[in-house]
Amino acid sequence: MHFPVSAKNFNLSSGTLPPGPPNVPVSGSYGIQLRYCEPSMAVHSRKDTIQVLVHGITYNTEYWDASFQPNMYSYVRFAAAQGYATLNMARLGDGKSDRPDPIKVVQSPLEVAVLVNIIKAARAGHIPGVNRKFGTIVYAGHSYGSILLNGVVISEPKLVDAAIFTGYSHVTIDAKHLALDPARENDPPRFGQLPPAYLTTTNTSTRAATFYGASGTFDPAALDFDEAHKDTVTTAEVLTVQATITTAPKFKGDVLTINGDQDIFFCIELDCANIHSEGKFYPKARSVEAGMNNLEECEYATDASVQLCFLRRGTR
Repeated sequence: MHFPVSAKNFNLSSGTLPPGPPNVPVSGSYGIQLRYCEPSMAVHSRKDTIQVLVHGITYNTEYWDASFQPNMYSYVRFAAAQGYATLNMARLGDGKSDRPDPIKVVQSPLEVAVLVNIIKAARAGHIPGVNRKFGTIVYAGHSYGSILLNGVVISEPKLVDAAIFTGYSHVTIDAKHLALDPARENDPPRFGQLPPAYLTTTNTSTRAATFYGASGTFDPAALDFDEAHKDTVTTAEVLTVQATITTAPKFKGDVLTINGDQDIFFCIELDCANIHSEGKFYPKARSVEAGMNNLEECEYATDASVQLCFLRRGTR
């Protein structure tokens, strides 16, 4: 589905994030891969709720709906069994979505604007093939998808009713943990047509070091599948990753933050204690909760654990 979008991006000609707000107008109509799933179990109190699912860097729709052992690892399948409709997607620049200029276009400000338009379309019943409106929007983000969620609740504080942040906290991200190569050189059969500023993780070992826990804490077959299905991140996404990690002063919905206990980016204190301070960044939120699961921060860490916490909170 194509979405007309306009936003102001950053001028990244210096190779760094400049000070101040973004000021370069960008507009266009971008095709986004969407995958809608109806509930497999009817639950009356959830019939008007949809969960919008947004993945992190170097992932795509496989993150939330893994075809690797889906009965165990597909969050979409689990949510459907709890009575929730889901709208899974590949973000701009990933999967079957458009892959525009990786410096001037695919930056966090424009991506926030894309997501705002997708959520508005979902609420209004304008997603092709869905043919119904939704009264309650729950946005569940993973890592960079959570960073963009924070941008959404800042720019449009009334747009979503509940915000689920996984693989996220308000920290300064240490990019040295990312080992990235030009995707077209790393995997020419899949990415050979892309500009060099589309990047991906170097290999299985570096991907494990970045996104997984210690050896023995995950299924090696899951890592192999992950490496074979990895996607991209743009240079501009890396440079603008910090732009939306700030306070959302007007958001009045529910907030839930969940991190894996071995998350090297967002757990900066022992036992990830820092996530219990997230409430100060949402001063008007109806509720704020945080928790840690004992799974590594990787493609298969945020499945049923997120849903169970979501259900425990009583959000409908």
